[in-house]
Amino acid sequence: MTLSELAVNQSARISYLSAQLIEQGFALKSEISLAHKAPFNGPLAFHLHGTKMCLPVAIAKQIKIELLTE
Repeated sequence: MTLSELAVNQSARISYLSAQLIEQGFALKSEISLAHKAPFNGPLAFHLHGTKMCLPVAIAKQIKIELLTE
């Protein structure tokens, strides 16, 4: 499953990243949740490391995740 497939307020753990994304502050095994989906395939807003960050859908599709069970 990829980050682009998360539902709003759903949490997951990052399981795969490209080297380029690691350089941008992402880390393996970090918990991440989807805060907001912009309409018309716009950017996605996520909660990560206590901050909110936006990513284009194309980048979110490159990040593999594992869903967290509650």
